Order: sequence, then structure tokens, then C-alpha cells
Amino acid sequence: MKLLIISAIKDWIVSKFGTEMWTAVAEKLGLGNQTFNAQDIHMTDARFNSFVETILTLASLDMREFKSLFLGYWMTDFAPRVYQSYLKKITTTKEFLVSIIKLNNELCRLLPNDSLAKVELQSLSDSSLTLIYASEKSLVDVVALLRGASTYFNDTYQLKKINAHSVELKFEKK
Repeated sequence: MKLLIISAIKDWIVSKFGTEMWTAVAEKLGLGNQTFNAQDIHMTDARFNSFVETILTLASLDMREFKSLFLGYWMTDFAPRVYQSYLKKITTTKEFLVSIIKLNNELCRLLPNDSLAKVELQSLSDSSLTLIYASEKSLVDVVALLRGASTYFNDTYQLKKINAHSVELKFEKK
């Protein structure tokens, strides 16, 4: 998942600052300039932090600006492409939701921010999940994903509120 995130950052850098900026970042950190190197697939958190620090320095951004600009790009440009990719590989709404939430949570872990909130997943069975979230916004985002994915996969789901910060989801194939 981290490779997907650094790929998104690469796309953002190229679109916002140009190929020359990406080349400078890649060369400074020994990343693959055109495609990533084998070592980048399992990038450590320390190396990821160096990656971000290099971008901040070369682009003359502070961390707040970086997060705001990159996460805006992530949500409006990159994530819709990722969703399309997942839709081709996955066969159920539950699988899609779990994949997107795991990706979201990794992004939140690597770049804590106000735009995205972590959602904890607990699998109850093959057909049900419990989601625990910090804010109602998280639930609204999840429901939006559910609606689109359930239509795409022709699945149905039941959403039962457990308390102010958690819901249980049960999935059924139509």
C-alpha cells in the first residue's frame, strides 16, 4: 500500500511541479526515476519520512501545505483512479470497502491529517464487519462508498448503528 501512496505522491509532484522536480526527489533518495526500485516496494517509515522531507525542501513547502495540497490531489484525482483499479480486481462490496479502508488507514498513519479519518475494521464473519470511526464524517464517507459499490457489485447491505462511533455492516449478494 505504501508503494501506491508514493506513486500517488510522484503523480502529484509531476502534475504540480513537473518532471524535473520528480527527478530531483528520486535522485536525492535513490528512488527509481521512471518506475520504483524493488526496495521501494517495502519502504520503511523512516525512508518515507525522508521522502516527504525531501519534497518539502525541494518544493519549499511546509508539512501543512504538503498535506493539504497532496490530500486534495489524492481525493479528487488519484483515488478515483485507484477505485477503478480495485473495481476490476474485486468481486464484492465488502472486499472493496475493506481494501479502500485499509488504504485510507495507511495514508492516515503515514500523513496524519484533518481531511481523512482512520476507520477501524473488525471482521465478524465472511458477510459482516464492524466499523469504528472517530467522527460522523467518516461514516458519511463509508456510506458513500457503500452506495456506489453495492450498485456496482449488485450487493445489498444492512447498516446497524451500534453507538455514536461504530456500526455493523452485513452484506448479501442479490
